[in-house]
Amino acid sequence: MTIAGIARRELILGYCAALGAAACYGTLAVLGRKIATDIAPPLVANSFSMILGTLVLAIIFQGQIRTDFGVRPSKKGWLFVALAGCASTWGVTCWFLALGLAPAILVAPLAAVSPLFSVLLALIFLRGLERVTLRTILGTLMVIGGVVLITFGIQ
Repeated sequence: MTIAGIARRELILGYCAALGAAACYGTLAVLGRKIATDIAPPLVANSFSMILGTLVLAIIFQGQIRTDFGVRPSKKGWLFVALAGCASTWGVTCWFLALGLAPAILVAPLAAVSPLFSVLLALIFLRGLERVTLRTILGTLMVIGGVVLITFGIQ
């Protein structure tokens, strides 16, 4: 397979993974709302979700984890991993808190404004790695416009 073929394959796999994430988060919105309102308080639900998720990932990727522990990342690398972990943890925590207080059909679209934050942070931190084009900015604005339409359409 050529380098271009490999790059295209990876891009397609990336798109598929993104759609898989969207499907999982859509499912989480419905299940999370049910859990946070009928089964457990949002922070308890979040804690169990994080613990179970960690265990499942550890089982699935145990071979890769062993290999990765052999690599010695830099202190800066560990800092980025820690920051990503904190962002993820707080994101899921806020997600469950929101689902405990507001309808899932409102929370899910509001959480979909994450491209706004991604673009802003990419402009700051990923200048040499990624280009933010006019198309990217317009797409982000369209996502935000869609969220606004959904939010006002619900009320």
